[in-house]
Amino acid sequence: MEERGELVKPLGNAWQESQSQVKSSTRIGNGTTGGTIRFLGYDNGGTAINQVDVWMSHEELPVFIQALVSHPMPLPTDYLQTAEPHEDGFWVRIRCHESPKVFVTRLSSAIGCLEQPA
Repeated sequence: MEERGELVKPLGNAWQESQSQVKSSTRIGNGTTGGTIRFLGYDNGGTAINQVDVWMSHEELPVFIQALVSHPMPLPTDYLQTAEPHEDGFWVRIRCHESPKVFVTRLSSAIGCLEQPA
């Protein structure tokens, strides 16, 4: 599949720029998480290369990872996740090839776990 462009979607209530190196400080919900989500190169089967760049605190990262792994929709076989230390937290990048609907459902659920009171 070739990447034929990108469609930038809002994460939370803010639109993000389409530059791949942008690291936004936008915050969503009542936590500190913020980031950018992209859908690249849709194919005829309804799948795309999905990518999210999201910043989260040291405390949020393990909760987020556990929520992704334990979600009822398993992670796809074509899945890459990295975490880069940045200031008092991490920039996490997830890139995978699957239906955008499944990707967003799993991602929303994991982010929702961060917004729940401890």
